[in-house]
This record gives sequence, structure tokens and C-alpha cells, in this order.
Amino acid sequence: MDWWDLLLEEMSAEAAAYEADGWETVELHPGDVTARDGSVEDLGLDVLVPDNEFAALETALSGGVDSYEVLRSTPGEYVAALLVVEITDPGRAVFVPVYYSRNDEAATGLLRAALEADELTLILRTLTDDRVELTLDRPELLVPNGT
Repeated sequence: MDWWDLLLEEMSAEAAAYEADGWETVELHPGDVTARDGSVEDLGLDVLVPDNEFAALETALSGGVDSYEVLRSTPGEYVAALLVVEITDPGRAVFVPVYYSRNDEAATGLLRAALEADELTLILRTLTDDRVELTLDRPELLVPNGT
């Protein structure tokens, strides 16, 4: 999965650029990313966050989110994206790499539902199910060509 390694390198470079501008950064290194279409479990993109990164994530997001952007690549079967979540006061940025398979029925169902609802939930959780949820109001940013 060379594309995943490239995405993580891009994340580190983006985080370094933010840090050079005086921002605090939190880089997440997911153990797994699973599309949940709501048929069995929660509806959303489920991101398994390592325990040692979760406390920093909670602290960074405790005051809410001001904005986010999505940097996306579309290598073959997989769509890989880097979400940059900004909290402008006090100047924090959280970097969340995610991916899904274009051939996964749950991902297809999730994205269809998200596009219809104009929102996608990002579930950031640990193995013990400590979680933070973010609602993204532009799910089309995670879909190649917005479709």
C-alpha cells in the first residue's frame, strides 16, 4: 500500500508547515478505517485511533472545530484522503488520514447516504470505544469528482 505511506508522508509535511506557522498539531495514525453504512453499526467513517494519540485528539477538539479541508488522492481501488481539521483559537490542527475501497458495499452505501443528507460523520475512536465524532457538512470532498 504505497499510497498509504505517501499519504502519511504528506500528512507529516503538512503538519510541519502548520507548525512552522506557529500551530499546534496532532497527527493521527489510524489502525483501521471502516465505512459504516448504518445497516449494522453507526453510520459514518469509523477511524480506529491509537490510545496514545486519543488524549491529544480530545484536547485539540474540546473547543469545537472552526473549519476543515480535505486533500484527496484516488489511487486505483482505494480513495485515500487527508482531513485537516482546524481550531483557530488557540491555533491547533488535527490531521486525519482516511481511506475506503471503491468496491466496498458499505462505503458505497455510506457515501450515498452522506451525499443525500449533506453530512458525513467521522467517528474517531479507540478499541475501548472512547470516541469523538465530527460531522462533516461537505461529504462530497471525500468522493472522487464529487459523485
